[in-house]
Amino acid sequence: MNKRVNSHPHLFLSEHIEQINKALHGICNWHSPETMTPSIENTLQKLVLLHDLGKGTTAFQDYIKNPAEYRGATNEKSHTTLSLIFTLAKAIDENWEELETFILAAAAKGHHGRLPTVPERKFDGVSCPEWDIDNFAGGKKARLIKKQLNMVNYSGLTKETGLDLKTVSQLIANDNFSRLLTKLKKFLTNNINMKFLSLSEGEAVNFRLRAQLIYSVFLEADKAFLAVSEPAHYLKREARHWQVQWIDRYIGSPPDTKTNRLRLKVRGDVLKVIEQNKTDRVYSLTAPTGSGKTLLAATWAFRLREIIASLPAAPPKIIVVLPFLSIIDQTTKEYKKLLQTGGYETDGAWLLTSHSLSDRNYAEWMEKEDEPFFVDTWRSELVITTYDQFLMSLMDPRAKYQMRFHSLCDALIVMDEVQSLPCKLWQPLESILNSLSATCNSRILLMSATLPPFVKNAIPLLPAYEKYFSQFKRYMFLFRLKNKLSIEKFREEIEKRLPIWIAGKKRVLITLNTRKCARIIRDSLVDSIMEEHNLPVYFISADVTPLDRLRTIERIKEGKPCVVVSTQCIEAGVDIDMDLVIRDFAPLDSLVQIAGRCNREGKKGRCKVEVIDLADEDEKRFSEMIYDPVHLQVTRELVEDISEVPEENVLDLSNCYFNQLFSKKDTGRVHLERFARWQEDLPVHELLRGKEHRQHTFLVIEEDPALEEDMDKANNITDRWKRREAWRRLAGRIAMVSVSIYANPYFQPQQIANEHWGHWLLREGYYSSDCGLLVEGTVVIL
Repeated sequence: MNKRVNSHPHLFLSEHIEQINKALHGICNWHSPETMTPSIENTLQKLVLLHDLGKGTTAFQDYIKNPAEYRGATNEKSHTTLSLIFTLAKAIDENWEELETFILAAAAKGHHGRLPTVPERKFDGVSCPEWDIDNFAGGKKARLIKKQLNMVNYSGLTKETGLDLKTVSQLIANDNFSRLLTKLKKFLTNNINMKFLSLSEGEAVNFRLRAQLIYSVFLEADKAFLAVSEPAHYLKREARHWQVQWIDRYIGSPPDTKTNRLRLKVRGDVLKVIEQNKTDRVYSLTAPTGSGKTLLAATWAFRLREIIASLPAAPPKIIVVLPFLSIIDQTTKEYKKLLQTGGYETDGAWLLTSHSLSDRNYAEWMEKEDEPFFVDTWRSELVITTYDQFLMSLMDPRAKYQMRFHSLCDALIVMDEVQSLPCKLWQPLESILNSLSATCNSRILLMSATLPPFVKNAIPLLPAYEKYFSQFKRYMFLFRLKNKLSIEKFREEIEKRLPIWIAGKKRVLITLNTRKCARIIRDSLVDSIMEEHNLPVYFISADVTPLDRLRTIERIKEGKPCVVVSTQCIEAGVDIDMDLVIRDFAPLDSLVQIAGRCNREGKKGRCKVEVIDLADEDEKRFSEMIYDPVHLQVTRELVEDISEVPEENVLDLSNCYFNQLFSKKDTGRVHLERFARWQEDLPVHELLRGKEHRQHTFLVIEEDPALEEDMDKANNITDRWKRREAWRRLAGRIAMVSVSIYANPYFQPQQIANEHWGHWLLREGYYSSDCGLLVEGTVVIL
């Protein structure tokens, strides 16, 4: 059998291998020699030759000639498990090092799906979980492999790859099939697995990240020339240099206020620390809310980038990670302004945003068919993304996320609002981030006004941060927690206080724990305010589309008197300045975050942040419906004998809070172990946000009238890949006009919406931009 072997309808396998090697050259231009070591490059070269050996069967060759017309057995054309078999057989034949073989086998098996898992028990054949690396052993899968091995064109594979497969083919031919499987099983169990299990936990994390780096670089290279029409754009990196001087020019000469003087002093101190600690890897920044952390982070990233770029090294990519979409929008605007200050227009090569609402445009000069790949691979100098996307790129074994992992290597990573990370991610992230900095040449900055006690050896960018906290005297916490307060009593209190707020032209923020509470208070305020008072009431909750929330925040920022009623979605990073904040009880980190919206610029003397304890008609606290009981208990114990806490004392209170959480909460030991040992774990999204309750999502189509027609056009595209990309391009628009609700078991979405291509389009009359969904009595809204 001397026929050529195709990897794709239009490519011989040798041509595909040549393209992958060219793509690897393009990827290496983004990385340093410290990361792309000779060892890494050697393993990649082996993987390039091994990964598609399973395509040498007659079944796959029949399929690849005309995939649309293929009528053979679907499982017989599969190739990744067969590539794994060839990899193990070649490793045995040539006595390859065990851990390198593990990486090669895992990548070969998982390059069209995900990294495999390591069995949690000794190999016993057919009962292995779906993604275990050794699940080829028995039953239907073993019979399929036996059949495929008898269809392999060995001489054709040798011609295409240059690999000597003669001894491997003899090994397969001379052994009876069960003896071959036994040999492979023993090699996995007695050689590879034993070597892997002998690693310490730290060594195992380092090894996993090294494996992910190889897997990630290969995944991108494997797809690159198939995804882009102009390889020259892909292969050539024209580095674009963000400059720290742009920040100086952007800040200019701000008004001479106490807050601005403190901000300038903080930035000066940060710059000094950067110059004194140029080679360190992990940094922290603890600074008061309102001290300008966005520009401080940019200062750290731009200055370090300048220092690194002055050496014979590729300029590192900057990745800014944020917890909430509202902060991403605000932060992106700041970086665009910095670019404009430098005299440049924004495009994807300078700056990308990556989240559910971001568009999929890269640059006007790029061909449309090339844009998706450049966006998906974060091929930009600066990426602003969410914790969801960042953590999936870091920890999720699926190929679609791992393709971006290498972008986290040789990178400057800013993690803002780290207090929002759940405790069960503390230990995993401490170990993984330290390993990322040590083994993948990345530098990491952890930022918060209240920094949790993980990644303990970080270099503080503001060593004397306590003195800055003591100088901010913008607000006073007033804890009104002696007695529970019913929502009806609270509503009456608000109505009595309203005339005082109107007369004083106040800006008041009321933040409650459930959407139902927020709606009650919002409606009561609207009913109580006569039009002649001209005091707007703004409503921000998940009942309101992201599009309307962003518009509302912009109106609030105008600085005029108003009352804002919100749920906790306004807590962190939203740059608004209020005279009074009233907050239903919550964990201390949430209370401190919302306090950051009170007298933010420090121009109004000492303002109040009132904390109340709301309960329903059965005297169940609303806080207990939403938050973790340990977080609530620790907070309550800290403040139960305190009625007032000034801002300058909040830091000590926060330190006590996080230290107690560290001693009482599950900080994720088991999740670290499972990551290190390649075992199946909870999805990253669940680790980050907990289990999602049953929700229904609706599109407020009148907010984007052209969307429905564009959905029709996307769904009518014949080519499935182009159809998928068309839907992905619509994803941001869909998310911007979406609202979600928790429904009772008897609710059916067709009561209020019409189905359209798998989405529910809300019917007219069930939504208002002022107050969100209008579905009382139909659903349970928390």
